Amino acid sequence: MPALPRTKYDGIQTLRFVAALLVVITHSTFYAGERLDTSIQTWHFGEVGVDIFFVISGFVMMISTGSLVGRKDGWKFFGMRRLVRIVPMYWIATTVKLATLVALPGAVLHAQLNPGNIALSYLFLPSRNVDGQVEPLLGVGWTLTFEMFFYFIFTVALLLKAKPIWFCGIVLSVFAIGTVFRGDDWPPAAVYFNPIILYFLVGMVIGQWTQDRSFVRLSIWMGYIVVLWAAIPALDGTFSTNDVEKFIRHVGVAALLLAVVMAEPLLAGRIPGPVIYMGDASYSLYLFHPLLAPLVPVVLAVVGLKVGWLSVTLSVVGVVIAAALIFRFVERPITRVLQARLPYVRRHSPATVEPAPTSGRA
Repeated sequence: MPALPRTKYDGIQTLRFVAALLVVITHSTFYAGERLDTSIQTWHFGEVGVDIFFVISGFVMMISTGSLVGRKDGWKFFGMRRLVRIVPMYWIATTVKLATLVALPGAVLHAQLNPGNIALSYLFLPSRNVDGQVEPLLGVGWTLTFEMFFYFIFTVALLLKAKPIWFCGIVLSVFAIGTVFRGDDWPPAAVYFNPIILYFLVGMVIGQWTQDRSFVRLSIWMGYIVVLWAAIPALDGTFSTNDVEKFIRHVGVAALLLAVVMAEPLLAGRIPGPVIYMGDASYSLYLFHPLLAPLVPVVLAVVGLKVGWLSVTLSVVGVVIAAALIFRFVERPITRVLQARLPYVRRHSPATVEPAPTSGRA
């Protein structure tokens, strides 16, 4: 049985918590504007937290699978570990959303009892919701649709005993370029044709650098990705100021992760324990905040206290505390039980960096 890595990255754990917090803040401003006071503007900058999550995911997959590459059963270990890490908590959160929709339909916005959407939601497959958006029943699960797609590609690479960075690099590039040919009236399955998936490759490239320390390879790969980010908007003939802003955002996120990884010698052992803990709990924070945060503006509206900053503050503080408890008493126990009982899985070391999938509406 291949051993799991013991590599510890305090900087990455901190970045996971920061990314989740950015998403929570953005959604909390959205909930306050939708349910408390329509004059409250949504703080969109926090959406970058999703980008950070995707880059971290690629990084972690690269540094945590070295012992699996080239093994006959490596793909089985990788696939099972990803399922154990991702599926249980997502299914629990989705079921809570479904139960709420059945019991209190008036309390749930942007969702309806659509059997097709519900079934595909549990399977991590894309479908359109009542608003026409490609989102599952649990809105934030749209990012997991991309995560599971990436995991599938990575699993196939291990199954074929191909070098993951080359196999994933080719496949992800093809799908990123495919956005040019997607057209306006595209089916949900075409959601994978999106340049956002190149973030996974960015993370893999930086992860490879931690292993070979080759700045030449790092520069070539990053240069290639930057060229793709710049070329794709131009290829579809709709290059605009918005595309320039996206390009800057893409490069900024890539530079941020690289800087955090390079700074690890300075960060290791210096990050407060609670921050590292919330890095571990960031998946629970991400999944459950859309189920809990909207309650705050609803309550404030009932008592007539329409104060935007108070709603956002209470939402953020409340869901952080709730996520810490959910991780401690639900996520971690369930994960440990499954790791101990299922085949091709072994309990993860607490020090091992694990990815936290990532933003959408509730």
